[in-house]
Amino acid sequence: MTSTMEWIRRTYDVPARHRMRIEYDGKPATIVGTRGPHLAFRIDGEKHITISHPCYRIVYPTIPEPTQPRGWCAHCLKDRAMKHGVMGRHQWYGRNWSELCPGSGQPPWKPVRNLTHPGEQRPEATR
Repeated sequence: MTSTMEWIRRTYDVPARHRMRIEYDGKPATIVGTRGPHLAFRIDGEKHITISHPCYRIVYPTIPEPTQPRGWCAHCLKDRAMKHGVMGRHQWYGRNWSELCPGSGQPPWKPVRNLTHPGEQRPEATR
């Protein structure tokens, strides 16, 4: 099961993360969560939360490309590392906790275009 934020990143190819600083309609804001397929964020100086589509009037900060090639696994739909253009070996927690994901060794569903894996985020990119 994937989180809604991960679904938004995968579906719309945006680098949205919780507590990420963005610009909405020319005003600075902070992402505070999701409401279904939409982002919830608080514009600086306002008390209420604004809800909007991830691609509508939102400017995301520049996020560097991943240091290692990554892709979305077609089976488990997770952001995973790739080797030589195919998905690397990774666990899949379906029926058995120790079995490999059937997507291992297969081409990715689509490439990751920005850093979505928390382990590869640089400190200045998460502010």
